[in-house]
Amino acid sequence: MNLKAFAFTAVAVTVLAVAPSAYAQKPIAVKNGSGFVSYGAHRSTIEGGLNFSEGITVVLPQVRYRYFLSDRYALRGTANAATNSVLENVYSNPDNFDGKVGTRTVIDRSWGLQGGLEYHPSGSRRVSPYFGAVAGIGAGRGKEVWKDYNQDATGDGIYEFQTTASLNAPFFSYNFGAVAGVDIYLIENLYMGLEFNWLMNVRNNRIVEFEIESLDGSAKVNLAPADRRVSTNFSALPTVRVGWRF
Repeated sequence: MNLKAFAFTAVAVTVLAVAPSAYAQKPIAVKNGSGFVSYGAHRSTIEGGLNFSEGITVVLPQVRYRYFLSDRYALRGTANAATNSVLENVYSNPDNFDGKVGTRTVIDRSWGLQGGLEYHPSGSRRVSPYFGAVAGIGAGRGKEVWKDYNQDATGDGIYEFQTTASLNAPFFSYNFGAVAGVDIYLIENLYMGLEFNWLMNVRNNRIVEFEIESLDGSAKVNLAPADRRVSTNFSALPTVRVGWRF
């Protein structure tokens, strides 16, 4: 063996020796088998997550992107949005429908952006654990629209011709916390995952404004003052998470 061949062999052995600890989050297929090893050359992953919750009519997927700064550390960014819409109908003659219908539409919209830093310890052939810290912001609005609709003294909806109203309840929030999760690779680049998070959320509710107009006149009132609410929660969201590395 000449000097060049020896040098090449030494470099190759060194690379193979340190490879299993590099890019622990990204398995690649073993050439002579069906297993996986815990490293790879790709630096990015993108994934979508979908929450399942009773009453949510439209939920846009939660989208997350990762960029690996090194074999252990990754930056992450997450975006999500949701809309919940409920329609209530009331009738001028419930027992004998005469075509006159009043409606109350309740809409809740929200969005959020979150960033963070993850640490990835060594994983197994298919499993890649991680943990990290996150911080984010969010905003949204609760809204009601009334048409030929009003409420009686008990709060029940009633039909009332040419009565319209609108309610607006905007908010802004920010959060920070910790996450821990695991990615399970189904094939070389496709994985599913589970993540638990603990978050402290600070929500600033703005003034709740209500405006109504009827045959008797119009009025504009503030139903609730601005306030701040602080909460903590432990959860596993999104419910389903599927990702692709590239």
